[in-house]
Amino acid sequence: MGRERDGRLAPAARAGLGAVVGAGLLGLGLYASASADWAAALGGGLVVSASSMMVGGGVGFLFGIPRLLTSGAAAQPADLSTTSTASYAPNTNLEQVSDWLTKILLGAGLTQIGTLPRRLAQLGDALAPVVGGGSGASAFAASLAVYFTVVGFLSGWLLTRLRLARALSTADRQTLADSVGQTVRRARELNFSPAEVRKLFEAETEGLRVQALALFQGRPDHENLPLVIGAIRSDLSAFELLQAMLAAREAVLQLPLTPEEKRSLRFAVEDKLRNYRTAPQDSRRRVVGEEILKKLPAAVPSPTAAPS
Repeated sequence: MGRERDGRLAPAARAGLGAVVGAGLLGLGLYASASADWAAALGGGLVVSASSMMVGGGVGFLFGIPRLLTSGAAAQPADLSTTSTASYAPNTNLEQVSDWLTKILLGAGLTQIGTLPRRLAQLGDALAPVVGGGSGASAFAASLAVYFTVVGFLSGWLLTRLRLARALSTADRQTLADSVGQTVRRARELNFSPAEVRKLFEAETEGLRVQALALFQGRPDHENLPLVIGAIRSDLSAFELLQAMLAAREAVLQLPLTPEEKRSLRFAVEDKLRNYRTAPQDSRRRVVGEEILKKLPAAVPSPTAAPS
């Protein structure tokens, strides 16, 4: 099933899922209308349907819980603590429980698959009085429970995959942003040397590079300015690119840049702003980039250029 960019189901997918639920409810309504006590049969069938959807949705939620990517600062909390900021690693208890329960359910289901017909018959016999009883009530009740369990599983899995992952990512980005802000404010107090900041720059994890950019923002230096310019030119994530832009802006505001440094920085920022995918029109990355360009000369001659 497709999905839209904002994490919602695409219209076709929503229509298809609605049609599946509607078909099940239509079948229940037709069955209840043929029953002697149609109100009891309809009410009991709705309860069975809702209960089955809840069970299926719960299992779908367990299967759909997103797995934490062990990259960035969360992958190396010991290294992150060296920046003296509040170390943060997302709690993965729910993910672990989901993994355990998923394996248990799959294992138990595979070992009992041979008894499935008998179990379904027992389920139908138990639910038959709820849907009005009578001829065929057992088979209908079992079919109704299985149908809405599957529908609930698909709905729970899709909603978890599309909504929960987005919500967790938003929360993680906000937490990382708070950590970066704390590092910027305490950069001079932490007193990292340019060599130590460069070591963080050269780390293979995004979280440590972001912390290095935050330290540079709070205490810019000429030695690491080429690394900031290189970071702007690189293919970075949106958050890391924003931190590189902010670091470059602080360098422009606080350092007496040479003409060559100004020229290199301006070319790097201009090149990045030409790409509307990496710096959309309404993004903060573009706003910060344009602030940098306003503070740099439109054309800075190279100090090695020969006089005309």
